[in-house]
Amino acid sequence: MATTVSEIMTRSPVTSSVPGSISEVIKTLIKENITGLPVIDAKRKYVGMLSRRDIFDNPEETQTALVMRRANPVYETDPIEKAAMELVSQNRRHIAVINDSRDVVGILTPQNFLDILSREYGELPVKSIVRTTAMPVWDGTPLGAIYTMMRVSRIYSFPVINENGDFLGLITDRDIFDKVDLKQSAVLSQTGMAEDEDPWSWTGIRNVVTYILEKNKIQLPNIPASDVMIKTPAVAYVNDTIERVAKIMSTKNFNQLPLLDGSQKLVGMLYDIELLSVFK
Repeated sequence: MATTVSEIMTRSPVTSSVPGSISEVIKTLIKENITGLPVIDAKRKYVGMLSRRDIFDNPEETQTALVMRRANPVYETDPIEKAAMELVSQNRRHIAVINDSRDVVGILTPQNFLDILSREYGELPVKSIVRTTAMPVWDGTPLGAIYTMMRVSRIYSFPVINENGDFLGLITDRDIFDKVDLKQSAVLSQTGMAEDEDPWSWTGIRNVVTYILEKNKIQLPNIPASDVMIKTPAVAYVNDTIERVAKIMSTKNFNQLPLLDGSQKLVGMLYDIELLSVFK
């Protein structure tokens, strides 16, 4: 097993700085197609973390310093068990890695731990670690209602069920984006991005769809969840091993999977951050 954070971290992450504006952070998230980053000061020392969730939680704030979290980082020499528990404690998907001079040298998300989880704890059943409560939605629920539920609950992925409670699919905030009539030129202009940006920058807008919807006062179409949901999502089963689900999450870059029992009935949602609890 890798013993220190430096062995598994993502090196040289994209950063933001203070003082700075949220509009610049949004531009960076879109351009780099990422969902979170460390924040540094004028001396390039670590001061906090900022993710799309922090922006969604503070939609009216315009300054980076007022939105970022002064979250504990981990050191590159820390054992991975300590880093895993810090992620679980913060219940956030990004944590900065610093050196003794407080320079940002890396970043960690649950994805960085998946290979080790698969190798070292692969035989453990996932049913022994599931803690998160799922929020299913009926397949006839209008898109506007689903978006409001996401914004209020701060949960951005819902399993979808029919009137009998049968599992049908999954809907996330990113799926809503695909059904919204946004004009690319207008959105790119608002975020300070030229229309001739690289094509992948438009894909990155999916990471901040809630921000775009709120700022543009966009009305969602009156269509049901069944028209938007992923109808055949990857799933996990209560008797699956950590090895199986870790490999699905790693290969597909998923951070959650609907959790079913042997009868295909919905049990809950399994999130990658929950897997980290095995490091206790």
